[in-house]
Amino acid sequence: MDSVESQLKQTVNDLMSKKEELQAVFDMAANGISILDHNGMFLYANKFFQDMMGYTMEELYTESCISLSSPEYAAASETAVQKAIKYGSIQNFRKVCITKSGEHLNASMSLSYLKSRNEIVMITSDITQDIKYQDELKKQVEIEVAKRTEQYEIMCHQSRLAAMGEMIDSIAHQWRQPLNGLGLIVQGLRHISDNNMLNKEMLEEIEEEIMEKINYMSQTIDDFSSFFRISKIKESFDVLNSIEDAIRLIDVQLKANSIDIKIILENGVPRNVVGFPNEFKQVIMNIVHNAMTAVVAKNKNNALIEIKLTFYDGRLNICILDNGGGIDEENIEKIFDPYFTTRENGSGIGLYMSKVIIEHHMQGYLTVQNHNDGTKFCIELKCQELQ
Repeated sequence: MDSVESQLKQTVNDLMSKKEELQAVFDMAANGISILDHNGMFLYANKFFQDMMGYTMEELYTESCISLSSPEYAAASETAVQKAIKYGSIQNFRKVCITKSGEHLNASMSLSYLKSRNEIVMITSDITQDIKYQDELKKQVEIEVAKRTEQYEIMCHQSRLAAMGEMIDSIAHQWRQPLNGLGLIVQGLRHISDNNMLNKEMLEEIEEEIMEKINYMSQTIDDFSSFFRISKIKESFDVLNSIEDAIRLIDVQLKANSIDIKIILENGVPRNVVGFPNEFKQVIMNIVHNAMTAVVAKNKNNALIEIKLTFYDGRLNICILDNGGGIDEENIEKIFDPYFTTRENGSGIGLYMSKVIIEHHMQGYLTVQNHNDGTKFCIELKCQELQ
């Protein structure tokens, strides 16, 4: 009998010791730990939870996890208790609690149902600072995005200004010949008039020739106006037609520099992609203009630019090759960087914007490499129709 009592006493002592150890663990925990009944009323809370909420244990006996919630979270808290009982547990339930002093505390809670005791263990983490940091980070991200958006818009504007400068130069080249022709016609009219040679048939011929040159100049303006028309709506367009349109805008400059340009199309290559045709034309013009500058600088007698269209695995590849000597190895990795240029009067924006247009606006790829005696730019786009 004494032995049984002794064993029982030892068992009680052991249990008390374990309870004290468990209590110490609970109190030293870096999270709020509490035990609730099946209605969410507090049966126990560790010191961390009491300090976090500002209540003593005696005060918590009359409170519940629902009553400590801010009004907008009361119903959700009651549902969380019911779900924990029904499903055994609920993880990372977030809500706003109100402390005894009236402060709002953002909390993340995990509830686990002890079926044998019909009780719920609730672990509570104060995430107020985390949310504050997240909000501050979000604000910083928004500020940075706004800065980058503004910078991007400035670069777009600069790119279009640079392109406009090149276009004006191209217009000058394209208009020089018809203007010279009109000047010669005017001089000829004076000669014809002075010698009384003007008749109806000759007047009609002169009128036809003048109107032909004026229409050519008018069409040039229409082509350039179309090029600078901005569209924010994607559309399906024929890549080959866009390439030909872009080349036509600078064709006079290419001929003036004795540059032969060839477009090579594989048989059966699909040509429709979805994107922004005017932006795509700008890319082609940027790359071809860079190629033209390279071959002119090298003073080649057989200056050549080739544009090859091939198709593989559902994607259209447009490669633009020149024989202008290629890019120095130390520069090739930086060629798409904003404001990087090796030309004395270059803006360093054209190729950067070209990469943005192809990769961000049209979800394709733009790469560059040295190839034989020149440079090879490759555009890869998915062939598709607008859905």
